[in-house]
Amino acid sequence: MGLAPYTGCMMKKRHIHISIVTLIILTYCFTLGVSAPTSTASTNSLRDISNSYAREQIRALQSSGIVSGDEKGYFHPENPVTRAEFVSMLDRTLGIKPVASSVPSFTDVPKSSWAYGYVQAAVSLDMANGTSSTTFSPNRTISRQEAATFLVRAMGLQASSTATPSVKDANAISNWARPAVSAAIKKQWLVGYQGYFRPGAALSREETAVILKRILDELNATTVSAKPLVSLGWQYQSTTQEFIAQVQKSGINTLSPRWYFLQKNGSISDYTDASLVHWAQKNGKEVWALFGNQFDPTTTHAVLSDKSKRTAVVQKLVSFVDKYQLDGINVDFEGFNPDDRDNFTAFIKELGTALHAKGAVLSVDVPPDTGTDWSEPFDYEKLALHADYVVLMAYEEHWVGSPKAGSVASLPWFENVIKGVLDDVPAQKLIAGIPLYTRDWYSAGGQVQSTDISIPESYQLISQYKTTTKWDEALGQYRSTFTKQGVSHSIWLEESRSLGLKAQTSLTWQIGGLAYWYIGSESTDVWTSIANSIALKQARQKM
Repeated sequence: MGLAPYTGCMMKKRHIHISIVTLIILTYCFTLGVSAPTSTASTNSLRDISNSYAREQIRALQSSGIVSGDEKGYFHPENPVTRAEFVSMLDRTLGIKPVASSVPSFTDVPKSSWAYGYVQAAVSLDMANGTSSTTFSPNRTISRQEAATFLVRAMGLQASSTATPSVKDANAISNWARPAVSAAIKKQWLVGYQGYFRPGAALSREETAVILKRILDELNATTVSAKPLVSLGWQYQSTTQEFIAQVQKSGINTLSPRWYFLQKNGSISDYTDASLVHWAQKNGKEVWALFGNQFDPTTTHAVLSDKSKRTAVVQKLVSFVDKYQLDGINVDFEGFNPDDRDNFTAFIKELGTALHAKGAVLSVDVPPDTGTDWSEPFDYEKLALHADYVVLMAYEEHWVGSPKAGSVASLPWFENVIKGVLDDVPAQKLIAGIPLYTRDWYSAGGQVQSTDISIPESYQLISQYKTTTKWDEALGQYRSTFTKQGVSHSIWLEESRSLGLKAQTSLTWQIGGLAYWYIGSESTDVWTSIANSIALKQARQKM
């Protein structure tokens, strides 16, 4: 695979054993400056590194699957490295997987490019940026100052904006790169030569090997022990078998099927499917069954305000935990009156005490603290005292019926609502809820209207109506616009890039986990992007 992506051409290679096809592939690869597919020989030895000062680093990276030679076993240590090659190598060093995003970030890195998945992964984590809003310049040789910037961004280092690199050619370093160069030199990832940094000089393949080996050594030298993140997925509009199939494609470790609902007579419905519990137990996953109030404020008040009725509900839920061997309960009460704030807190306290006696987990879903009747029923601080986890439903920035069209959860809004709840909820008890859906906004009868759509449905609309899609840096999302039957439509997309950034943002704090509404409404590339966010967080903790 080379220092850079020698597998790039493998992605394009077909299983056709015809010499002319092979010739075309090789010609294509070398035209782009990318070596052809690796052979078995290239994984055993590299013919041209014996005289390289970086031979030991190259061999170590080869053993780790980060670099390899070309089809003839040559490494070409003195060749320069391109921007795309550097990003792909950095991804592999940090354990970042390629992301097959449905929406390309750059016009010059199309889906057909060997570098597509690597560039998409890096951009989804804000590790790398383009040379313009629409171009990445993948084949341009990367400079030492660009490499420093990518490294510092990837590792999340706080580079001082006033830092001046202590090198003789500091004035030759671009203003935008000086903080990163200073940080990279301090970490000794990049070093100068005879006091000079040479910011505009190209990186060779052997130089890159030395840099990446330094980072890999840091990662391998540190062990981070941390409680595994909860990754909770809600079931909705799917059968048990469909839900299982969806979970198998995801990173979910905690299932929340919608089984229990408060009835008007104060009883609780029971839609338990024991086969899901058995499957979860065999596959190392937990089940926190959802208990909801069906947005019924009258019944909610009648039950919560009566101590004996609350006790009956608690006992029933505990009996479900015993009967079905559940790992926990996820309480999802919404749309009830602020007057029942204390009653709800009392219920959560009583339920938490009973579940903890059984060794079961209690999580409670809450909306963002908007200071409205929607959030006033929730005493965030007290709920966090009695529940194991508080699940923040960090979406619905613009809701069905909103007078203004907009994002379900723009990145700045998402970050702010998490910050707001963390004033009352300990970070380790917070689970950040992420939307796996969006809305198609349009105007009808002079009124703003919207339709809920899944992520695949949004892709379908983009394809069908040839939308104009642009990345909005301020919102951390793509916005697509199109015309349907003479009516203008807008979609603020949720996809691997926007969701990767949301996951990364929420993991800035030492939170308890992530939750997703709802499983089955996403595309598979989303899970790769979110897994990359978790992998990058773990790498940063080691630095």
